[in-house]
Amino acid sequence: MNSKTKSALSREIIEILVRSNFGEHVQITSVGEFTEGMFNAVYIISFTEKVEGYDEIVLKVGIQPDKYVLTYEKDIMLTEVKVYQMLAQSGIPVPKILRSDFSRAIIDCDYFFMERLTGDTWDKLKDDLTPDNAQQLQYDLGRYTATLHSIKGDYFGYIKEDESYHFQTWREAFHSFIMNIITDGQRDNIELPYEEILETFESCWPLLDDIKEATLVNYDMWSKNILLTQKDGQYIIDGIIDHERSFYGDPIAEFISTGTICGELDNAVSFQKGYSAVSGKPFILTKEDQIRFCMYNVYMGLLLGVEIYRYEEEDIPGFLNLSRYIINQGLNKLKELR
Repeated sequence: MNSKTKSALSREIIEILVRSNFGEHVQITSVGEFTEGMFNAVYIISFTEKVEGYDEIVLKVGIQPDKYVLTYEKDIMLTEVKVYQMLAQSGIPVPKILRSDFSRAIIDCDYFFMERLTGDTWDKLKDDLTPDNAQQLQYDLGRYTATLHSIKGDYFGYIKEDESYHFQTWREAFHSFIMNIITDGQRDNIELPYEEILETFESCWPLLDDIKEATLVNYDMWSKNILLTQKDGQYIIDGIIDHERSFYGDPIAEFISTGTICGELDNAVSFQKGYSAVSGKPFILTKEDQIRFCMYNVYMGLLLGVEIYRYEEEDIPGFLNLSRYIINQGLNKLKELR
């Protein structure tokens, strides 16, 4: 997808990056761009001879410093690399980071190289899954989600070096999330129901004080970020990618993405069983959990609407309509639950 934030690199520059990181002897046979991403540019690089055991690797390129981004999007490539490193020994399937460079000494943006996984996205393969295979995958997704949630932080908020994004309580952190995205949206003259959101949230903020542990949350673990591959005639999860929007907060927020794959959580029995198998606790959502879930869903709707700054004109109406639908759905549910 076309996006104004993507940093396009020529083959010549890509060759310089490869040789600077892996040696002057490396010979590239082809460079292809992975076009489905919405934020960063991603390139697949093939070689005449294996590089550190790989025929192909992936280059992901961050945002140039002079480009406009939303408040929470600043330095999110560093977040992604940090989370990949956290998950490397967790048992969650993620690609191996081969090199990363945040010095901006060679090019004027961050970048990293990683292993190329062979699978295709769950979104593309969903129609190829048998019912039994789909349920097994949902069970495994539950296990991996609970494993990710076993990782704890010592602050709440986005995973950045800038400590202004770190908070002592989840209430403070999520309030900052909401106010930052509303400020961004108002600055960009994007028409969304900001006042209604704040009014509806007013009585809900105290419920966020119930969250005492800062839990790692991916918040973007949907079907296009989960890769599947075949093994013994069945699809398995080969990799979970794109962790740049991760934060330390309430694990309930993760289940927004889960719902796009497994459907209504109340009926996602296989996912629940997988999650409980790792967490050791029954999978139960209280009324208070549901209220917080709706708040996080409204936040997701805000993100989808305010991030249209980087899309082409023909794509904007669809994203705005989806944003408003999600926000209104969340607000109406909140009003029912209160």
